[in-house]
Amino acid sequence: MIFDYFFLKFYNGILKSSAPEWPRFGASLFFGLFINLNLLIVNGILSKLDILPFLYNDKTIAYMSTPIIATIIFLVYNKSKIDAIKLKFSAEEFKSKKKKLNVVFVFYLVFSILANLILVWYKPGYLL
Repeated sequence: MIFDYFFLKFYNGILKSSAPEWPRFGASLFFGLFINLNLLIVNGILSKLDILPFLYNDKTIAYMSTPIIATIIFLVYNKSKIDAIKLKFSAEEFKSKKKKLNVVFVFYLVFSILANLILVWYKPGYLL
C-alpha cells in the first residue's frame, strides 16, 4: 500500500511539472532512483559496520541498478493499476489517512537525502 501511494505521489508530481508527457515513465524513474539510493545507503552503512561487503564497487551494478528497478516499477504499474490506485486513494476512507501518508512520504524523501550525509560522515569506530 505504501509503495502504491509513493508511486502515486511521484506520478501526480510529474503530471503537475513542466514535462507531463510521460508521467508513468517519469514516476517510475524517480521512484526507482530513490529506491536505489536507499539500497546504496543501507549497503554502505552495513559495509562500514563490516556486516556486508560493499556491492556497488562493481560499475555494472552501480550503473544498471537504477534502470533495472525503474523498468520493474514501470512494468508493475501499468495504466489499469494506476487507475485502480487513483480510485483507491480517492475513496472516502483514505481521505482521513491522507495527511498521515503525506507525512510518511515527506519523511521518506527527507530521510533518503539526509541519510547520504550520515553515510559520508560516519567513520567506523567513531560516533559520527
